[in-house]
Amino acid sequence: MTIGHGDDTYKYPNIRLNFSSNVYTHFDHEGLFSYLAERLKRVVSYPEPVPESLEKDLASTMGIKAENVCVTNGATEAIYLTAQTFRRNKTAILMPTFSEYQDACRLHEHTVCSIYSLSQIPQHTQTVWICNPNNPTGTTIPQDDLIQTFAAFPDTLFVVDASYAPFTEAAVITPKEALEMPNVLMLYSMTKKFSIPGLRLGYMTGRESLLHQIRLQRMPWSVNQVAIDAGHYVLRHPEEFQFDLHALMQERQRVAQLLTRLGCIEVWPSDTHILLCKLRTGRAAALKDFLAVEKGILIRDASNFDALGPEFFRVAVQTAEENNELVKAIEEWICM
Repeated sequence: MTIGHGDDTYKYPNIRLNFSSNVYTHFDHEGLFSYLAERLKRVVSYPEPVPESLEKDLASTMGIKAENVCVTNGATEAIYLTAQTFRRNKTAILMPTFSEYQDACRLHEHTVCSIYSLSQIPQHTQTVWICNPNNPTGTTIPQDDLIQTFAAFPDTLFVVDASYAPFTEAAVITPKEALEMPNVLMLYSMTKKFSIPGLRLGYMTGRESLLHQIRLQRMPWSVNQVAIDAGHYVLRHPEEFQFDLHALMQERQRVAQLLTRLGCIEVWPSDTHILLCKLRTGRAAALKDFLAVEKGILIRDASNFDALGPEFFRVAVQTAEENNELVKAIEEWICM
């Protein structure tokens, strides 16, 4: 596991504003908290060995069969289960991206190569990992390009992490559409969509034959009772987790412009609320420490992403007031 993912608030006791984790932090969770508090006594019994009730709930919301859904302990468990299931595959990973794909594949003895466009997929590749929308860049691959690539490599398994799909206006492949393609496995994060990272909830969708292989590797009771209860609640109360996506995308554009105007930062184009930034001078680790210690603001040092250097950092756009405070604090650090 790569140390240094986002949301390392445990290192900094006085964080007020968190831009480091790719979640939207302004949902009202009080209804969820009350619901879970009423059910805490359930933790004295074992949960379902396999979270089938939540798989049925998810399938219903997506209009697919429960057999096409596999709930996991966060999307990260889905990543490691997939790497384990297809152990020792010849694998390509579209970079730069989330480090856990590479870590999981190396743990399970894949032969891993990095690619930087879909046109670079080597012949005889058995598995390709794609984050779409991508972390840390926030970019999306055109839907038609993806579908054409899947068709061009019918014997290759494409693992598509769609954890950030709720945060883009770009067209992305839906679970129902993906089921029409036998060589596509989709990964999703309830952590991201509902801003509940401490509960660890994710799931996969795919053909029954694919998920059957993966389920054979899954440990019993990998998803705890509190997480299962939370999953049922958020799916049954979607109105509590709504946000204005278009307004958030406009705010992302405004923040990108403000950061660019500082003169010392290059901001990568993004299709989501994620902004990958490159300092022209200085190191992201120093900026992160200044913001965390002096201002109570947390950003993501992105230097440990493959192919990114020590000058890269990432932020997830929040409210206008919080974003203004972030930009002002970064400007103060630049002027020191």
